[in-house]
Amino acid sequence: MESVTAFNYASPVPSVAALPVLSVLTHELRSPARVTSSLLNVLSRGHAGELNDRQADLVNRARRRIQVLETLIDDLLDLAAAKADGLAGTEYASVPLDELITQVVARYEPLADEKGISVHVSALDGGLTAWGDRAELDRILNNLVGNAVKYTQAGSVEVRAERTDGWIRITVADTGIGIPADALPRLFQEFFRAGNAKASGETGTGLGLAIVKDLVERYGGQIDVESVEGQGTTFVVLLPARGE
Repeated sequence: MESVTAFNYASPVPSVAALPVLSVLTHELRSPARVTSSLLNVLSRGHAGELNDRQADLVNRARRRIQVLETLIDDLLDLAAAKADGLAGTEYASVPLDELITQVVARYEPLADEKGISVHVSALDGGLTAWGDRAELDRILNNLVGNAVKYTQAGSVEVRAERTDGWIRITVADTGIGIPADALPRLFQEFFRAGNAKASGETGTGLGLAIVKDLVERYGGQIDVESVEGQGTTFVVLLPARGE
């Protein structure tokens, strides 16, 4: 992906001083990228005249590249927001996890239906709450559930949330493509994507899991992953159960 390979995978996250600039620049990029995507969609649907096979192929290739760029812009904004929010002393509150998880799962049900896979919540403690910022917790769940749906072609995605020994344990398990063993140590590095994820044709920047890990650890929690290539992946997030 041209929009990703310009970055050095070993490079650190932008400095704190650079975050406001990064946020402004990515906001400025978002509008023209979305306008371009909209115009390409108009062309691909034939609303500006029928395309021949060569033209249609070029337009569709451009659409895929713009989608990659939009994903990168969104992830960079999330990265800037995650870092800036943590440094700005965000005021935390009690967030109802059952409601938040239900919303996130509903967000991906249309894509799951389209792919013929099931996404469901198998266990959820009634009244379970997390102490934090709703947008940050949404960012964590959205990334994990979104990745699970994205990289699962058959089977299911299961989400669980429960209290256990002073922790809130959130599990997102799928029957997707899995993660190669040699990729697991680098999975949470900025801009890293496993080889089979790249080969799948799904767009991605390799920023999502780095953002999730940063947020979880700032909450005093931890994130673990178990995966077998070709069989599926399970992410487990532990958050302190304080503030309930």
